[in-house]
Amino acid sequence: MSSKRPNTMAPPTSPLPLLPTVLHLLLLLLQPPQTQADCAPCEITPTGFALRPGTGCREYVNCQDGVEVQSQACNGGLVFDLNIKGCNWDYMVTCPSDEEILAACPDSAEETTEEPGGGGDDSGGDNAQEGQGDEGQDDQESDSGGGGDPKCEVPLCEMGFSGMTTVPFSECVDYVMCSNGVPGTVMSCPYGQKYDVRIQACNIVAQVTNCAPDPTCPPTKSPTTSPASDPTLAPTSVETSEPTRSAVETTPMAGGGSGAGGNTAAAVDPSVQARMDVELLEGLYVMDAHIAANKILIARELLTSPNVGRVRTSSSALFQSGTPFTYTGFKDSLHTMITTPIDGQSFYIGESQSLNGRVYGLVNIAAFLAMSVADSIHSGSCDEINNDIVGGYLPISNACGQNGLDYQSMTCPNQDDQEKYACPVDTNMVAYASIALGSAGRDQGEKPPMPFYCGPAQSYGGFTGHWDYISETENRDRPIENKLGRQDVEGCCWWGRGAIHTRGPCAYGKLNYYLGKRAADEGRPSMYPEIDFCIDPSAICSNDKYPDLKWIAGMFRWITEIQSYETEEFRYMDGLKGFVDGGLNDWGFMHAVAGIVTQGCHSPPCMEGAEFNGVEKKAIFVKTLKLFGLVVNDKAATGRRLEGENEIAEDVIV
Repeated sequence: MSSKRPNTMAPPTSPLPLLPTVLHLLLLLLQPPQTQADCAPCEITPTGFALRPGTGCREYVNCQDGVEVQSQACNGGLVFDLNIKGCNWDYMVTCPSDEEILAACPDSAEETTEEPGGGGDDSGGDNAQEGQGDEGQDDQESDSGGGGDPKCEVPLCEMGFSGMTTVPFSECVDYVMCSNGVPGTVMSCPYGQKYDVRIQACNIVAQVTNCAPDPTCPPTKSPTTSPASDPTLAPTSVETSEPTRSAVETTPMAGGGSGAGGNTAAAVDPSVQARMDVELLEGLYVMDAHIAANKILIARELLTSPNVGRVRTSSSALFQSGTPFTYTGFKDSLHTMITTPIDGQSFYIGESQSLNGRVYGLVNIAAFLAMSVADSIHSGSCDEINNDIVGGYLPISNACGQNGLDYQSMTCPNQDDQEKYACPVDTNMVAYASIALGSAGRDQGEKPPMPFYCGPAQSYGGFTGHWDYISETENRDRPIENKLGRQDVEGCCWWGRGAIHTRGPCAYGKLNYYLGKRAADEGRPSMYPEIDFCIDPSAICSNDKYPDLKWIAGMFRWITEIQSYETEEFRYMDGLKGFVDGGLNDWGFMHAVAGIVTQGCHSPPCMEGAEFNGVEKKAIFVKTLKLFGLVVNDKAATGRRLEGENEIAEDVIV
């Protein structure tokens, strides 16, 4: 190193000038390299994802052509994993040290190549160049397989490409989001679907006719959407520290910035779209991590009926086991509805550029799952259960409507072109509900009421009776009316079905318009082009080809009716964010949501004679939030009493 400094040393006969030189050497040795301290992440990785030194792999940036496009931070318990281009649990990631990160700085590389040459020795410089040339040749030989055939590799993303594309050799089942040539997390379509590049979403196999042929060279193993083994420890709470904002103005994510937001068909600048896609993938990964950490508890505590496996399915006292709702079905369907916009809307999973952005998404999912538990899962039935007692009897005609609702009259309003969705009411339609696998609210082993059915009045003698718990059959001694005065089930095939119950000709018609046969017939993308939900509403629960349709239908209703709910007094998205920002203790939010789901208004009971069990729904919601790893202030008083009930429970045992 002395050859690089000016020769200011005195003659050997004078020792005093040596003292400053020794001090200079010590200072130089103690001083950290300036080239490393000044190296920015995008100098190390000009295009793609790069770690920010000094953050323990928690913060990362997205670089494009050496420019920092977006800076983000992983939530609590997660660090950025360069292998999967997303946040991962810290014990699943080998986080490089700051020295290892900065060693890749361009200035550091130049410094290490100049040092051996010495600068003042020409022969040393020549030797260094020769050595460097040899190493370069060795590297080239190594890259080419040691002089053999070139290494076979097919990139997931073409250079500079931004957008969605299918993964080679996956038969279009897998797809990946590319950001300026950098692949993100590989995702998979649900069973029975493939990725359709025409509509930029998963579609049923029969509708995908543009699946690209595989290249001749097999690709390297693609990253997966989740860790190789599911995490077993759930974070106790969601990190709510605000991530570093990008210098570029942020835009709404594909999951929708509001109930009516989400992807639209309008042209979007590629760089903006790339940021939206990265944000969507980051959101997906955060949701997956928190849910997967507790999947065993979620499956055991939420996705089973209390007495599944002890329900008689016939007079011969046989018992049926299992549940119509599975964790895998829930997760796969959630992915589908997050990434597949429906009329510009998709399942909301929060936003990255706000203090509690990802908590909004988790609570939205928890609210959906809690209402699914209350609506259908704990009864062990995809179809609605007969439960509205009238005058001491349980009328069979409750298929036409119960708890204050008249399903047949739930038509679309004659405004904003809504009437185009409604299904026509066919009085000759015949349908049967599926058998319930659970017995929530009944004694162990007690058979639930017979499933709903509908059909022309003349096919069953002109009237219906009531359910007899003693004989476990329909008692037809005389007609029994429901609260609506109906004593038959003609044209009454519109009872609730799905995780969140779909009811009425309007809701089934809207499902058919966007996801069913009508969409396919009219040239729009369709998940189920062969299913006409207006002719066969029972397909939601009984179609063996699409066992997850019960989840999809429920999420469809959540997106189109709950997330988008807005009146002068209550707006769902504002209520959701207010509940989170207020510390998860204003239980008026769940009271309003439960009212919207069960009765169509945010201030239940919404009509005369309607029954509403708000305490039960709140208890399920609290339980779900805790299973998601969220800290819940369950004892905070809200100052509001549930109408028709004593008061909100102060403690809920979960």
